[in-house]
Amino acid sequence: MIKTTSCVLALMAITLPASAQAIRPLSQEDVFRLEAAADPQIAPDGGMVAYVRRSNDIATDRTRSEIWIVGADGSGHRQLLPGEGETGSPRWSPDGAQLAYVRTHDETTTLEVLTLADGASRTLTTLPAGQSGLAWSPDGTQLAWAAFRPAAGPAAADLPERTEDMDWAAGAQVEERLSFRFDGAGELPMGRQQLFVIDLAGGEPRQLTDDEAGAGGDFAWSADGRALYFSADRRPDNGALAPDSELHRIDLATGEIETLTGRTGPDTTPRPSPDGTQLAWLGYDDHRMGYHNVELYVAGPDGTGPRSVTAELDRSVSAPQWSADGRMIYFLYDDSGQTRLARTNLEGHIEIGLDDLTPPTFGRPYTGGSFSVSMNGHVAATVGSSIRPPDVILMSPLGDTRVLTSLNEDVLAEIDLAPAEEIHWASPHDGLDIEGWVLYPPGFDPAREWPMILEIHGGPFSAYGPTFSAELRLMAAAGYVVVYTNPRGSTSYGYDFANLIHHDYPGHDYDDLMGAVDHMIGRGFIDEDRLFVTGGSGGGVLTAWIIGNTDRFAAAAVVKPVINWTSFVLYSDLPQFFYRYWFASAPWEDPEEYWRRSPLSLVGNVETPTLMMVGGADLRTPRAETEQYYSALHLNGVPTRLVVIPDSYHGISNSRPSRLLTKVAEILRWFEEYDPAAQAGGSEPEAAND
Repeated sequence: MIKTTSCVLALMAITLPASAQAIRPLSQEDVFRLEAAADPQIAPDGGMVAYVRRSNDIATDRTRSEIWIVGADGSGHRQLLPGEGETGSPRWSPDGAQLAYVRTHDETTTLEVLTLADGASRTLTTLPAGQSGLAWSPDGTQLAWAAFRPAAGPAAADLPERTEDMDWAAGAQVEERLSFRFDGAGELPMGRQQLFVIDLAGGEPRQLTDDEAGAGGDFAWSADGRALYFSADRRPDNGALAPDSELHRIDLATGEIETLTGRTGPDTTPRPSPDGTQLAWLGYDDHRMGYHNVELYVAGPDGTGPRSVTAELDRSVSAPQWSADGRMIYFLYDDSGQTRLARTNLEGHIEIGLDDLTPPTFGRPYTGGSFSVSMNGHVAATVGSSIRPPDVILMSPLGDTRVLTSLNEDVLAEIDLAPAEEIHWASPHDGLDIEGWVLYPPGFDPAREWPMILEIHGGPFSAYGPTFSAELRLMAAAGYVVVYTNPRGSTSYGYDFANLIHHDYPGHDYDDLMGAVDHMIGRGFIDEDRLFVTGGSGGGVLTAWIIGNTDRFAAAAVVKPVINWTSFVLYSDLPQFFYRYWFASAPWEDPEEYWRRSPLSLVGNVETPTLMMVGGADLRTPRAETEQYYSALHLNGVPTRLVVIPDSYHGISNSRPSRLLTKVAEILRWFEEYDPAAQAGGSEPEAAND
């Protein structure tokens, strides 16, 4: 493989005639016109790519998904399955003659198959709620998936009998599980995911697993089609234990399940080689660190003799896919804020194929992306930049690239977007090199002084990069220089860099962020009196920590934070995880440490006007965290405002388009109210759509 970053970026660069040069900033209305490519599935012969096209519908305030198809030469680009509802999860049959997919309409999801030769589509079955995964058998005669199956839970205590005409209150809800709700899903019903298979020749779906331990949607067919490999945590009461999934193999004829791994640490994403002689998967040995590198393992088909082929990479890997000849494994990994496509042979020799893979989201600039590989070694991937959401890219076995789609040229060609500028600085704490990016407002002139927003990512074990972000672009369009960074604790810089915050978060990541501010001020065009700071989730933690340690910011917006580590650990949707990996002991064993690291402990120092924001249905950093800090600010006489996004879970910006706009608009309104220049009657940022 040939590293092709410069080639891809050159292909994606837009050269406009003088009459069509970008003339205006990004507006709120533009967000409803944006589109993004996701889940590119290349046909076995490499001749076509089916992908999911995500678009924002202003009428329904929803992000829609539809399957489109495009030829390897860029021809024949069209929506493949027009009709009612949304379509997704395209999967080619082994011979490339059919395409399986799911369609959702009026809360009903169906599994359908399209025959390419005549364009006929037929429905195989209605899928139950909680369906995940979809895979063809090697001979193309069956499809498998996973779906949730309910089970009986504990009953409420007996009460006197009542007749139908009596108006009683709802009965008690009785719960015995530690994990009984999950962000994005809400209250979890009793039951487990199970595996299913259907024969395309006809008949009803057959349930393969049917026990209390369940299975999982992380599965793959064996090379001979007689079994499924799957990853699941089948331990009793696994919801109260540290995460530790294993690999299993189920025989389709007998239903017998064989467990293949047993180490302490998760084993996921089983992928048998095309000839069935080897098994690849992802995992790590769990040392109860805040962050672990996920490695790629290869072993015999029964899991014996495992060895890591990415141990020397010092990066987490994901999405493994075998080459057709079984000699190489393709995978993704993040490096310095960019998602890369690479491949390795079975001895661990790694070659880089593509940079700049991009996820299909419109919110904050996180890393991500997806790809697939054809039988003849062609690769389809989602690639974007800081000025373009992802398009579909085709890469040949020789490394030549072609851009197959240009989804946003009708929108973004007329908008003034400068590429994100990469910056580096030495942390004031220990001189460690820290990376970040800068977005400049339209009409930026370095001879003037500009207000600046420091925007902080969540996680904290995640990474920003030079990917498109409507959220941050709207801030820049309003007249701010926007700085976003990867302080210590961020992923994509290796195991040691991420674990610099192990049992010490928040900590010296604060110094890294202040170093970014000082670096930008030192460049001479930032107004020191017009500094603003915001961040969500882990970034909300750090925003609250910052204003508890300094008053240099004119205003702050703390979004969906953790404020009190004791209440968070015991009330979040993953209590079994956070105290085990982010602290050395339980809250009742070391309450002083939990309080020392809680931003609430510093609220008495805060003088910065602070907006508080949270989703009304957030279960990851529950609403009570935000409201505790809001109450404390009020009681301490600090100007504050509470903004609740109704019905939103933790992912505010990526749930519905209007929520992204609301989030940005409320933050910008708060900053403008406390902008010293505006209060003095001087210059102030101009909103993009004022």
